Amino acid sequence: MRIKTGVIFWNLVFFMMVTCVRGFIYTCGGTLKGRNGTVESPGFPYGYPNGANCTWVIVAEEGNRIQIVFQSFAVEEEYDFLSLYDGHPHPVNFRTRLTGFSIPPPVTSTGSVFSLRLTSDFAVSAHGFKLYHEELQISACGNPGVPPKGILVGTRFNVGDQIRYSCVTGYVLDGHPQLTCVTNAEKGAMWDFPVPICRDGEAGGACSGGVAVGVEVVPRARPMPWGRRGPM
Repeated sequence: MRIKTGVIFWNLVFFMMVTCVRGFIYTCGGTLKGRNGTVESPGFPYGYPNGANCTWVIVAEEGNRIQIVFQSFAVEEEYDFLSLYDGHPHPVNFRTRLTGFSIPPPVTSTGSVFSLRLTSDFAVSAHGFKLYHEELQISACGNPGVPPKGILVGTRFNVGDQIRYSCVTGYVLDGHPQLTCVTNAEKGAMWDFPVPICRDGEAGGACSGGVAVGVEVVPRARPMPWGRRGPM
């Protein structure tokens, strides 16, 4: 009787261990189609789960491209990541890996498929992310975004359209103030120059595009991640 009880006890312990290990992995995602839509990390904005492994595949009509624009982004820095793939989520299509608490600039695919994969560890979480995705026709460059402390003038982003950038008071523009949507034989429509950035005028150095007037130092507060959470 004692031996039988011991066997039952250890079988129960083994079952609980397997259940806990399985519980560490949180899967989500799917395939998204349509001219536009949104993607949110699970639990946004209250925090994504630990052990997340979520993949979203965005599919546009053949010949069109996909642009994603982040509206919010907070992922535990250097431990949790959002990986971007220019195509299906295979290593050959890997484009970049995002982490931290700064909103990334818009990203445009080169083809009709774009994928995202969220992975998180088993400890600290953060608010997560929210993004807007839009299907772009071959003649559209898409919204290139606005740099921190920057100002964008222009609301049309098709071939031939021009937009202008400037900075708020106290910051100077580093880069080309005017961008034009042009046609590239290999990549289709694209902007002729990268989006400029705005530098703190007090930092000095060679900056183009303006002169700092009434410089105001704006300290960057270090964002704090959410507290530790147990497995979900």
